[in-house]
Amino acid sequence: MTTPLRHGVVAVYIVLTIITAMAMFYNLGGRPLWGDEAETAVLAANVMKYGLPVSTDGKNTITLYGKAVDSNDNNVWTWRPWLDEYLTAASFSMLGKSTVAARLPFAFLGLLSAILLARLVYKIYETHETTIIAVLCLITSELFILHARQCRYYSVVIFAEIWLILGLYRIIRGRGRSGAFHMSMALATAFYCNYIIVIGNIIAIVFTVILVQERRQRIWRYVISGFAAFALMAAPWILYARPWSQAGQLNNRLYIPKLHYYAVEINFHMFPFALLLIPAAYFIFRRFSGGGQNISIEKTPIQPAQKDVELFLWIVIPLQLAIISIMPGLFVRYFVPLIPVFCILQAALLVRYVKVGLLRYALVGLLCLTNILSILGLYFFRYGHKPAFPIINLMRSIATPYEGRLDDVAAFLKKEATPNDSILVFDSEFPLIFYTDMRIIDGRFISGRDMPPPDWFFPIGPSCVFDMKPDNIPDYLSKDFTPIEIEVHKSKRAGSIPDPDKYEYFTAKEKEKFVIYRRNSGTK
Repeated sequence: MTTPLRHGVVAVYIVLTIITAMAMFYNLGGRPLWGDEAETAVLAANVMKYGLPVSTDGKNTITLYGKAVDSNDNNVWTWRPWLDEYLTAASFSMLGKSTVAARLPFAFLGLLSAILLARLVYKIYETHETTIIAVLCLITSELFILHARQCRYYSVVIFAEIWLILGLYRIIRGRGRSGAFHMSMALATAFYCNYIIVIGNIIAIVFTVILVQERRQRIWRYVISGFAAFALMAAPWILYARPWSQAGQLNNRLYIPKLHYYAVEINFHMFPFALLLIPAAYFIFRRFSGGGQNISIEKTPIQPAQKDVELFLWIVIPLQLAIISIMPGLFVRYFVPLIPVFCILQAALLVRYVKVGLLRYALVGLLCLTNILSILGLYFFRYGHKPAFPIINLMRSIATPYEGRLDDVAAFLKKEATPNDSILVFDSEFPLIFYTDMRIIDGRFISGRDMPPPDWFFPIGPSCVFDMKPDNIPDYLSKDFTPIEIEVHKSKRAGSIPDPDKYEYFTAKEKEKFVIYRRNSGTK
């Protein structure tokens, strides 16, 4: 039975919407795009020119691993599907090419994700308290805010995950046709951002259906029809891009260390493992208090539909972790679709088992404002973290102007160089392409001897995310170039990556010398 919508509850939802909008949109252009964001943005700029995300515009070549790896023979980008590039291109076409325009559609989807989560949770649990707690967990999630404010597909797959759960819930409740439609559309949306994410969801749906089919008549019929519709939507990309050719990038090296790393990150940024002690404490308390005769400690009954949805949520978590652990590298962005999954489970757990209101709200406060509950987790899931107020620190960061090394170098080049100049650097440097419109020659793939000498040489890129030793200027260029020292902020190399453990929240107080080489005027 649903709870009535009172004026106070309406006010709470309005306040939550305002807070979410501020977290998504305030100072959205406060820091420049970093490498992955700029990759999306420069491909989007090519979409505006050519209608497709081509990897070269005749001036710059967009590549991460070499054109033969991330583009096809027609120079069309095939490393990833294109949904976020087209969203960015649409924003550029309406607002012009800028940092804010690049991030705006994804921030908007972040806001819609909170709204859709509220709708989903209320449909499942039919209480405003559970709904509000789930939304609070989402909009105070440092991980969610950082990723939703990026010019990248992250907020799209978060929205798609919520949408997918909504579709599955509709199928479970007997609204098979609409559920199959929503499920297929959600899967297709996630697929056209990052198809690896879809695999875990599909396997989790199959396992869930196997376990609930006896009490859910015709559920296979609607799930299979949803899968079939998704397959039809995914087929064009599969046939065109041939993603199986990227299988060589997968590996199972360091599989266990990766799982441990992801477990630690989940404990601190999604779901404190200490919360798992709450059901155990409930049953122990109930056992030693006379079998639960006191109504105040009786847990909220679990409805069949709630049970089946939560079954899917608990199944999808280990499956997604198992799959992303074979992906190259260690990046929290791979499991951001699990953020709403954990938000739903946290809200359900607190409302169901913590029946003392004051204690429940205290736990919600600790969960949303601090990492104390994460610190209380097992020793093996806490290394490298200290007690903090993550969301408060992040909101202070968003409200504070930020300057970094890339800002300083881009400002220097706008003053001292022209868009017709070229830079040789052994990195992709997509941000420099976006902000200066200069030609960037990636020395990893192009031999400088096979082309006219560049106008500039950078020993290391200003947006490089790794602490690398600067490259020496090639011998064949050294006599024609003069070193220049620029004073720049000593910002963290990975300071704009949306990983709370790497993110640089405030402008670095120290400055350093950044050496670049300019071609002598007499040799041009």
